[in-house]
Amino acid sequence: MQIIEGKLIFDFDCEAIKFDDSTFYRKHFSKMTNEIKAVDILAVNQKIGYLIEIKDYTDPNTKILTMNELIEAIINKVISTLAAILPMKINVNNSVGERKIAKYFLIANKIKVIVHIELPPSRRTLKQSNWDLSNLQIQLRRRLRAIDAKGNH
Repeated sequence: MQIIEGKLIFDFDCEAIKFDDSTFYRKHFSKMTNEIKAVDILAVNQKIGYLIEIKDYTDPNTKILTMNELIEAIINKVISTLAAILPMKINVNNSVGERKIAKYFLIANKIKVIVHIELPPSRRTLKQSNWDLSNLQIQLRRRLRAIDAKGNH
């Protein structure tokens, strides 16, 4: 399965959907409150559920965030997405594909949170190009430990 996010293309050999574009998320879940956000991709493979967030800072239209704002945004998206998966499985108005991936995700034995970041070439004037990604990884691991106990973010 191939999923396109902006200029990036991701190939999956498992069940995967572009979650933040799913019918359930767009038409139902996201309308509950303005604070609800979602990860970009939801995937399930061999009893592992993946929550995948993609940030492409090579695209000039990507919202500029500080590292702390990015961490908070990712955590909010992960929590909101997890809260959406059970109702996505049981909502009869959803497509069979959406209900199926939610069902597989709910029986997974592990959850992995993956953050993919595309950075622009290093420039003094652009904060993202000078980020310490190892620090971002450490902070996300610590904050998401309850969800992804052995996170490789």
